[in-house]
Amino acid sequence: MTGPRGNPFARIRIIAREEYRRALETRWLFGFTALFAILVLGLSYFGLAQGREVGFQGFSRVTLSLMNLVLFLVPLTGLIVGVGSVAGSGEALPLLLAQPVSRREVLLGKYLGLGAALTAAQALGFGGGGVVVAFQTGSDQIAGFAALTILSVVLGWLSLATALCLASLFPDRLRALSAALLLWLGMVVLYDIAILGATAMLRGMSLQVVLVPALLLNPVDLVRVLITIAVGSGALFGPTSAVLVRFFGETGGILLAMGLLVVETVVPLFIALRVFRARDW
Repeated sequence: MTGPRGNPFARIRIIAREEYRRALETRWLFGFTALFAILVLGLSYFGLAQGREVGFQGFSRVTLSLMNLVLFLVPLTGLIVGVGSVAGSGEALPLLLAQPVSRREVLLGKYLGLGAALTAAQALGFGGGGVVVAFQTGSDQIAGFAALTILSVVLGWLSLATALCLASLFPDRLRALSAALLLWLGMVVLYDIAILGATAMLRGMSLQVVLVPALLLNPVDLVRVLITIAVGSGALFGPTSAVLVRFFGETGGILLAMGLLVVETVVPLFIALRVFRARDW
């Protein structure tokens, strides 16, 4: 490892650049870029295929159709890529730690490099597909699509921070990957089942007391709320979204949700830095 002595930012930048280069070499960045672009174009063109209507649809329909797939794929991608960078790195990590760099610099460099790669895949995929859709249908409701893209990037960085935390806590690759998949399953699948069960069992204020904390603790649902607000589709609000808007108002709910997303990114990254520095790799 070479880099200016006494300049931690330069060393972090070198590690981040190397992590980004590895993403290019393993081709996962290109794969996800193509996947996101195909999803945008496919949902726009074939979104009404069940009604025997084929052709490009506008951004409003594309955004709403794409939202659930984004909430499904992006956390899974970030968790798997982040865990694999630390817990599945083989001899590369010990070799890197043997260089004259601190462990904090190593983990921050990995986080920034992976985050930049995932952001590039999302920006190019959504952006390329969005340009085609705009050319075909116009730019109406493009603000909602832009919000979806930005929040997808935010969710990607959050998922990477969580993945690095899990990989630091569970250095064994199988255990770390199992923990990541269980967390993803809980946030994306089991969470909705639990909310539906609570909705069916509880009524009135007791229901609201359960739903508000449940919403605030799940970043996937926070992103869903922000996207539906950006698109202006209040009719699609689930019970948790409706409760958030009722309690805090639309503007207050947006600010609260964005603040919580920042907290839910910073906290696992801070834990990862503390555990990674103390663990014997």
